[in-house]
Amino acid sequence: MDGLSLAAVCRELQTLVGGKVDKLQQPERDELLIGVYSGGNNYRLLISASPENCRVLLTDERKTSPIDAPVFLMLLRKCISGARIASVRQPNTDRVIEIEFDSYTELFEQTRYRLVCEIMGRHSNIILVDEDGAVVDAIRRVSPSVSSARLVLPKVRYEYAPSKAKLDPVSVDAERFSALLKGAVKPASALADAVYGLSPAIAGLLLTSVGYPADGADAAGVRLESFYRDLAEGVFRPVIVNADDGRAICTLPFIPVGEDFTEYASMSQAVESFYSQRAAQENVRRRTAAYERVIKNAMGKLERKLSIYADAISGDEDIERLRLFGELITANLHTLPRRASSAVVINYHADPIEMIEIPLDPLISPADNAQRYFQKSRKAKQAQAMAVKMRAEAASELDYLEDLLYTLSCCDGDAELNELRSELISGGYLHETPQSGRSAARMKQLASKPYEFVSRDGIAILVGKNNQQNDRLTLKMALPEEMWLHTKDIHGSHVIIRSRGDIPDASLYDAAMLAAYYSKARGSSNVPVDYTRVKYVKKPSGARPGMVVYTHQRTVYVTPSQEYAESLRR
Repeated sequence: MDGLSLAAVCRELQTLVGGKVDKLQQPERDELLIGVYSGGNNYRLLISASPENCRVLLTDERKTSPIDAPVFLMLLRKCISGARIASVRQPNTDRVIEIEFDSYTELFEQTRYRLVCEIMGRHSNIILVDEDGAVVDAIRRVSPSVSSARLVLPKVRYEYAPSKAKLDPVSVDAERFSALLKGAVKPASALADAVYGLSPAIAGLLLTSVGYPADGADAAGVRLESFYRDLAEGVFRPVIVNADDGRAICTLPFIPVGEDFTEYASMSQAVESFYSQRAAQENVRRRTAAYERVIKNAMGKLERKLSIYADAISGDEDIERLRLFGELITANLHTLPRRASSAVVINYHADPIEMIEIPLDPLISPADNAQRYFQKSRKAKQAQAMAVKMRAEAASELDYLEDLLYTLSCCDGDAELNELRSELISGGYLHETPQSGRSAARMKQLASKPYEFVSRDGIAILVGKNNQQNDRLTLKMALPEEMWLHTKDIHGSHVIIRSRGDIPDASLYDAAMLAAYYSKARGSSNVPVDYTRVKYVKKPSGARPGMVVYTHQRTVYVTPSQEYAESLRR
């Protein structure tokens, strides 16, 4: 969370001033939830010192506390439970929020505590400071073994985190802003280096929004001064900036120029939505990585099996050699002494004829040695036949896992991942873990939805994301006369054109483009895509999820393009 968004939140937190602390929770190891009654309303103040998701905001979310209250929470309850909030401020518009509480000691003497919320990435912390400026305790203690620059320990005097000396942007006038921009090789970096609370990326968006460099440094300076003055007075536009793929990039208290954004009623709502999306994305990445390891481990085992089967299948010479030993021993039984450890006989099958030495077991007769070689030959031949069958099964399973690995790359939410998880469990690749009643019901209720596109002719096109969804899309949702598409002999998604009549060439091309793009051949050119009516697509009995057979197909060749696919998204 950057200093600008924190400044907007700090302005919103002024509604808490004069309010009474009526509840304190610590839902997570590095997170506080403070209930405040102010102006006839109940508020929840969330403060997180998480290295990845550090933030301060007002939230409506209810959270459960651990059974055993942490030590820091017990200390807070002792010090500020029932206290009045005296002030909320942001020193230098930097990434620090200070909340002052008027409280009472055990002897009913009035005292003041300060809760310092340092929102600084992996250095984030929540520190309780007494009226003398000494640290009472922190949610994350910093000892000499952790940092020699600054200690955060009980009874140690609190000091701000060391940082480069900068200017408080609220106190900077237009002329100073203009002077910072004039002659700067990298204006965004120059602004970020000069004032608190800005990163170069956010500074670049801010400069673009005030018309720099288009309108010049003087006009930009005037607008920057006006922007910070309005921000201090609570005049701002909370937004989330979105990437081209819809992923949330950052929060801002102003409208970015030339960027896709979503506007919110308050900065707290924007921050809460941003970190909720971020948490969901992190959850998807974490689960995707875990399932990818499961699939790749299973693929590695199959590849090793295939190597073993290949060795067994290539053993024709060994089988023939064992049979030859048995025949030569049988042909020379009358000349072989008992208890011999080897037999030197003429190999009449060789051209030219040669002498060959055959190892024998001296504990059994030559005849039994011959039968043993015949038996080994028969077993090797049976093993070879079994290896051929097992290799075909292993190759089929490996092909299925490669398809699963592709569908995993299409999963962009919990619903798709839950379906993939159930498929891994049913295939025996993943062990099912017991779920609570609520979690199990939630997983059962969630059903993933296919990608939705619209062709240039205005016809809807659906694209499956995983095997279960492909089956549902093709075998249940699609009508018999609708068109079905799939890359030829290449792992990919099922695609349905939702039209029962004649399909215009443009729509057929659009659907083929999507089928090629949502396949393993995404980076290739001239990708073959088969298309046929849904009524000609069948699922063989016992086939794995996503596997079908089809007839009456025709083939079109396309080169997939991300820009083209995105242009068709609904």
